[in-house]
Amino acid sequence: VLFRSCSYFFSFVGKFRSRGMAVAGAVSEQGFAAVNATRTVDENLTEQLKGEYAKMVADVRAVFDSGRTKDLAWRKQQLKAIIKGAKAHKDEIVAALQQDLGGPKMRAIGDLLPIIGDAEYSLKMIDRWAQPQFPTATEPLPLTLGSTASMRPEPKGVTLNIAPWNFPFAMCFQPLASAVAAGCPMIIKPSELAPACADVIKKIIEHYMDNECYKVILGAVPETTALLAQKWDHIFYTGNGSIARVVMEAAAKNLTPMTLELGGKSPVLIDSTAKLDAAVNRIFYAKNLNCGQICIAPDYVMVHEAVADEFIKKFVGQIQKSYGTSSKGHEHWGKIINGRHCERLRRLIETSCGEVLCGGLDEIDVEAQHVPLTVIKNPDMASPVMNEEVFGPVLPIVVVKDMQEGIRAVKEKERPLALYIFSEDQKFVEQVLSTCTSGGACVNSCIEQIAANKELPFGGTGASGFGKYHGRYGFEEFSHLRAVLYKSTMTSQSILPPPEQCPPWLFDVAMKVLVTGFISDDVKEKLEGLKKVGGVAVAAAVAGMLFKRSKL
Repeated sequence: VLFRSCSYFFSFVGKFRSRGMAVAGAVSEQGFAAVNATRTVDENLTEQLKGEYAKMVADVRAVFDSGRTKDLAWRKQQLKAIIKGAKAHKDEIVAALQQDLGGPKMRAIGDLLPIIGDAEYSLKMIDRWAQPQFPTATEPLPLTLGSTASMRPEPKGVTLNIAPWNFPFAMCFQPLASAVAAGCPMIIKPSELAPACADVIKKIIEHYMDNECYKVILGAVPETTALLAQKWDHIFYTGNGSIARVVMEAAAKNLTPMTLELGGKSPVLIDSTAKLDAAVNRIFYAKNLNCGQICIAPDYVMVHEAVADEFIKKFVGQIQKSYGTSSKGHEHWGKIINGRHCERLRRLIETSCGEVLCGGLDEIDVEAQHVPLTVIKNPDMASPVMNEEVFGPVLPIVVVKDMQEGIRAVKEKERPLALYIFSEDQKFVEQVLSTCTSGGACVNSCIEQIAANKELPFGGTGASGFGKYHGRYGFEEFSHLRAVLYKSTMTSQSILPPPEQCPPWLFDVAMKVLVTGFISDDVKEKLEGLKKVGGVAVAAAVAGMLFKRSKL
């Protein structure tokens, strides 16, 4: 049993190489308004920092303009440096994560594997990704005669990564690996809510990376505000929607492209055909991981009434098996990031108007940063817990008479970053995938959609963010795909002759060659029909000949 458990953990967590367990403060704007309001700006310090950062960005841009980062050999050196630094400081990474987020040592694998995995995969694929692409010509012959087209992936330029606190190492180094592969310098701003981790991140970058191209800025709101005042070529932000609007406003002043990795209320739909043991195990794992502080963690469950009681009994039973009567002080249970977030989760439970089946208010200890895994049955659909992203160890379970009710509930909310379906009915699965939009989806599991294949894109849609990365998509997110056409000079003619050389009939010919064609659309349709009939006749004739030959 121990062997199977460890094997499952490593195989599953290993998949997180391409995502790194996902995003930090992707929480509802309503629920986090109070939390964000406590983070004030020191105007004097911000103005001082703006001047310092302007010089820093100018220096980094000068290095970029020199062409250093475009060299593939140099990029490979930097990717190798990421791998070397993560491995050399693995013990410090484990210790920092335990200090900031608590939980078992095993939890650190979720940060380490994505760092090394993404860098290794980029190192393996960079030669292929960086090659020009040559599309097949589809334009009419006169426009393509004597020309060759290509698409060149080129680095966007100097980039900024504002990283979160829930997987602090992975979410600093995964976008960094994509930026390095694309040839972009990057300034990283780790979250001040995980200070021990931020110190180690800075140490690794300064000791192993090219510090004229890659820098770490420590600090809080003044530092972030001053950084956003600079001109960037791309901004990568992971966090909540309310702060994302601030980041977008700053980016808009310079028309800076962005990647926003946010979150939302990622639903779970369980119909009457679902394999409940698989559903319980996989939902529990995803909600238990990092105390539910993951942007793609299951946010709420809509379960068919035919299997609701059994599912709830098994799910609550699994919590009790893992943590007994209380998770407080348990070696496998981590911490909520700070007291403010504990209070936010307390409010979600208090105002749910549902039946608390386990966990609950009595076990919350704000000073110890402890909130138990809490299950709430049938909360009020208008309550905050059903309208704000939970981003913590609270799981509302809503019993529905039919799954159409569940689908309607999902569609009424903002588009989530993830969608989970547990069902053996392929028609139902297809109906959900066809009618409910999400950043990503997973059928009969949770979270694994971000890691099953390194070439699957990860990203949100609508309120859950935009832009995508992982594998080639990360390389392309930090690249500009420049279209280039090479034209032969064997003749000096342009597409059209000069006005004085244009004969009167040229327009009519050009219209037929380039726009309408020489035959009408009706005639084309009739010809296509004859072609199909002729094809059937030819096939029948060939079959007849083969049949006669076989008789002989």
